[in-house]
Amino acid sequence: MRTTTLLILFTLTLYVFGAEKEDKEKNITASELTEAAWRANLKREPEEILKQTEKCIKLFKKEALKMQKTLKAPIPTGGNQGLNRDAVEDQWALNEVGTCYFLQGKAYEQLKKPELALESYRKLVNELPYAQCWDPGGWFWKPAKAAQKRITALENK
Repeated sequence: MRTTTLLILFTLTLYVFGAEKEDKEKNITASELTEAAWRANLKREPEEILKQTEKCIKLFKKEALKMQKTLKAPIPTGGNQGLNRDAVEDQWALNEVGTCYFLQGKAYEQLKKPELALESYRKLVNELPYAQCWDPGGWFWKPAKAAQKRITALENK
């Protein structure tokens, strides 16, 4: 059930966030890379997660940082009401790169590399705290908030 939910989550995330935004030279979208990372996460393939997330971050981080700088706070979404969905979706690079940092942290945890996981989580929390990710249940969740929980857990081990 959890695997199915996560699969739906990353599929919707890709569709919702920047499916049309692509790097013209590479002809690949941020959402395609994030989707590939979610698929690898579901299969517990950390090396593949890292491959896809590193590509996404390399190609789209600059745009994500620009988007982050335009915001004073996360775009309000009304909890499970999905308010301001278009405004959130307009921040496609911020959302995709932020989600990739979260997935990268999870991959490093799978590889038993807690220091690298912490590094990815901290980059998300410090650089892209307003990233949001669509949940198939009908709401946005904040990868930085989830990353902060992982930071706390890893630091308390």
